[in-house]
Amino acid sequence: MNEPDGKKLCSYADYLDQERASPTKHEFLNGEIFAMAGVTPEHARLCVSVSAELRAQLRGRPCAVYSADLRVRVQATGLSTYPDVSVVCGKLERNLSDVL
Repeated sequence: MNEPDGKKLCSYADYLDQERASPTKHEFLNGEIFAMAGVTPEHARLCVSVSAELRAQLRGRPCAVYSADLRVRVQATGLSTYPDVSVVCGKLERNLSDVL
């Protein structure tokens, strides 16, 4: 692997292996792994409020609201992260190798 600027890059498979063994969450982008910071009580409360509002607004639609426990991988950018809240409308796309 190339190591620009002296940084050691990881494969996505290496990231998944490390994430499975870690008690904390990490993001992955362009071969680098970043620890995710904890949040303030205000941030946590805001996330719950946004999630509840989204769920109410999407009631009756083929959509599901997910918490920050769901890792999301954006194929177009290579980002793998745990967003505060995410919404999936229609069929959930899963890669079983990504499951912890």
